[in-house]
Amino acid sequence: MTVSRKFVRLLSLAVVVSMPVMGLAGVASAAAKGSPAWCAKHPGKAGKAAGCPSTGGGGTGGPPPVTEIQVTVDPNPVIETGVSEIHAVVQVEAQPAFAGDPVFIYSQQLINSCDNVDFRVNEGTLLSVGLGNRATVDLDNDGNATVEVDADECAPGPSLVEADLVDAPYYTATTTLQALPPNVTAPGLTAFPNPEVEVGDGTLIGSNVYAVFYFEDNPVYAETPVEISSAQLQNRCGLGALWSAGNGGTGSATGASTTLDDDGNAVFIFEGASCAAGDSTVIADVDAGTGDTFTTVYTINPPVPTI
Repeated sequence: MTVSRKFVRLLSLAVVVSMPVMGLAGVASAAAKGSPAWCAKHPGKAGKAAGCPSTGGGGTGGPPPVTEIQVTVDPNPVIETGVSEIHAVVQVEAQPAFAGDPVFIYSQQLINSCDNVDFRVNEGTLLSVGLGNRATVDLDNDGNATVEVDADECAPGPSLVEADLVDAPYYTATTTLQALPPNVTAPGLTAFPNPEVEVGDGTLIGSNVYAVFYFEDNPVYAETPVEISSAQLQNRCGLGALWSAGNGGTGSATGASTTLDDDGNAVFIFEGASCAAGDSTVIADVDAGTGDTFTTVYTINPPVPTI
């Protein structure tokens, strides 16, 4: 009986002594902060912990990488009008640190797809200047630059458009312009880009805008004259405005006119210099009997860094 009691006391002591050891083993096996196991167990804290995947999926935590330069084309996709014409606005946005630096805009695929390609720069009251099938322009004080691109006899399909900083560090940005064949579309009047950030602040002719307006109507009006105007937009641009039109149309400071193509579509281009920011109502009419009238509101935003 005495031996049994001693055995029980020894067994109890062994259990008590072993408990801290087991606790230490548990601490030692706990997942380290930032490890996959820790991140999975602490989802609320994982977004701020180094080593854990970011909440956006992929990569590690911390701020996203800085975009140095980017290029966009509006509209995109673009529906060809008239004689397979393309009219669009190309916008380059770069960090303000590159203000004043030249940027080269080019698309070899677009040149290969079209009979003629012409980039144009807005000079307001002066004639719009054609730069040929490639353009070199300076970034404004906010790191932005905008040009118009016009092309005709274009095959539908994608074309890579690139923008390159001419000087070091030679950053390059690309986008793909998708040209769609002429086709019947929903009726209406649409502006591209809208809203638009002015470019050219600090230059001889500043606060410039470029816009493309697509007029789309029932093909029953094919080959019918259509015209566009906006007294608000014209008056908003202190150094002048210039309208032009696709499909062999004509334009002036007060408006433009052309004929609807076989699908009932037409395109107009607006350029303005020293334009005040704000909204302008633009009106387009079909000049035939009870032809349709469409309106849209085009918004100009003041110059500002965009990336």
